[in-house]
Amino acid sequence: MAGKMSSEKDDLVFLANVMRERRRRQLSMHVMLQNLVARRRRVLNVAVLMLLLISQLNNITVPGPIRSCRRLKRNAGWWDKVCDTYSDARFKKTFRVSRSTFNYILNRIEPFIIKQTITEDPIPADLRLAICLYRLGRGDYLYTISEMSGLGVSTVSLIVREVCQVLVDHLWNETVSNHMPKTREDFKRKILDMEEFWQFPCCWAAIDDCHIPMKCPPGGLEACKEYHNFKNFYSIVLMAMVDSHYRFVWGSCGFPGNSHDAVIFQSTDLWSRIQNGFIPSIGKADGDINIPPLMVGDSAFPLRTWLMKPFTNSVLTAQQRYFNYRLSRARMVSEGAYGQLKGRWRVLLRKSESSRDVVRLITLACMVLHNICIMQGDSISKKLDLSSDGNGQKRNREDIRKLLQMRGCSSIRDTSFEANKVRDALCKKLWCEKETGEVC
Repeated sequence: MAGKMSSEKDDLVFLANVMRERRRRQLSMHVMLQNLVARRRRVLNVAVLMLLLISQLNNITVPGPIRSCRRLKRNAGWWDKVCDTYSDARFKKTFRVSRSTFNYILNRIEPFIIKQTITEDPIPADLRLAICLYRLGRGDYLYTISEMSGLGVSTVSLIVREVCQVLVDHLWNETVSNHMPKTREDFKRKILDMEEFWQFPCCWAAIDDCHIPMKCPPGGLEACKEYHNFKNFYSIVLMAMVDSHYRFVWGSCGFPGNSHDAVIFQSTDLWSRIQNGFIPSIGKADGDINIPPLMVGDSAFPLRTWLMKPFTNSVLTAQQRYFNYRLSRARMVSEGAYGQLKGRWRVLLRKSESSRDVVRLITLACMVLHNICIMQGDSISKKLDLSSDGNGQKRNREDIRKLLQMRGCSSIRDTSFEANKVRDALCKKLWCEKETGEVC
């Protein structure tokens, strides 16, 4: 009995020793793990300190995170693809100008359209010009261009306005105003060119106008009535003068679409300048009548000694009909210029969702670009020229004016006695040339 109790006591002692040894080993393992973590932490701290020390010794700054107000990443692949992969023909088809013309425009306006930003990568000047030309040439919606270029709709709209403003501010005088004759020699040169190309004597320019479609402007019923034209849409009027080479030499844009041609022209600064002696006293003498340098227009313009218009009698003589034919042929240069303008820059052909001031600015910028293309010899495709059909043949005149949304205001009475004398002298001169086959 005593031996059995002694055996049980020994077992209990053995178990107690095993449990004690187990707790001691667990404690030892825990201490070892703590020491290992602390050692690795010290090594990591030392490594970080060494890296900071090396970066300071080598004057190396650690770049911080790029701050940006952009929610989504900008997509720059479209313009890179255009520059790298587009052929010259596809580039011109996309932007309506050749690469050389694009580079010429970019070199002229690049200092004025570059942006310097701090919290965002600036949009390159060539991309800004490309977006503007794409909008003007193809007339696509701002949202479509936004999705294509990876920019916001408001950003695209702002780019178009800013680039157009730069084109008008810095290139209008050089590309448009400089072609307006100022001296006697300039007028003589314009008259010779017009007579050579369009066979109308003493004429130096043709004047005409067209509608630029737009949305209904704010202003209630008064604005609706004022801007709603007789073709049954809202518009502003572009009135311009064209020389023998289809170049615009003067332009005015912004009058409401319901205004009469005579009222618009008499409200411009050019009318005041002509009244004050802008046109020099040169011309051809036909008997006792002196024919001054002339502009040609339609029957809606007032007849003046310096502005010829067709006869509007209910019954015309053969001489008057022939005069109207020759004057109409001379006026075709303006229709051709408008056909190239609206054919190349299709934003002018469709209703714009922009405001009146932006539509006016875009129209003037398109005139600048039109003259630049002529200066650079950048011809327009026959498929784009709206004055020609798909086969390269000239359209019917009525079809051209309807397609280009040209204006056809009612004629006004011819009240100038001196102007009637000049027109009658021209009528006799042209009829004499037809009968004799010689220049009279």
